[in-house]
Amino acid sequence: MSEGWLSDAVTLQHFASVGRLSLLCSFLSSGGQPKWTEGVRGEVLSAFGSSEACRVVLGNPELGTPAVVPQELQRQVMRVQIRLGGGGSLGEDHLGEAESLVLADELGRGVITDDNSAYDFIAKRLGSARVKDTVDVLRALVASGEIDAAEAKQIADAIRNNGRHLRRVHPSTLMEDYFR
Repeated sequence: MSEGWLSDAVTLQHFASVGRLSLLCSFLSSGGQPKWTEGVRGEVLSAFGSSEACRVVLGNPELGTPAVVPQELQRQVMRVQIRLGGGGSLGEDHLGEAESLVLADELGRGVITDDNSAYDFIAKRLGSARVKDTVDVLRALVASGEIDAAEAKQIADAIRNNGRHLRRVHPSTLMEDYFR
């Protein structure tokens, strides 16, 4: 199991969109800093004007300062970014996930992502114990007693009701037992 976690932009926005970013930050705090990367911050910043969730993420002091990936790891980041679907016209597509994976590998951490292809890629690259999604985080919070299963279900339902998507492996209707 990992000694800490890095979150991608999608998961940060999921929790922020339902006013529960502090729960994710509580989960992330067990590993100390860093909790996110500059690439993830950039992805959140790019949607700042159109997303209240992004404004909440960027205004949250619990996340701390985003990690800057060292120069000597930038070539790896670029390779991973390309494997995840390329950099796009601005070179920024999948940058957050790529930085998170490379930095997690370097620091012995895991990555939290709700991006289906990134999740699968990270699981293959780092192993399934070093990747989680929103549902996994909610299950861990239930197991630690921070929330109960009913609250976890409410949070997941609220995320979906806000038009956000959990990974496709999860059933369309979630029951409380799913979080135990």
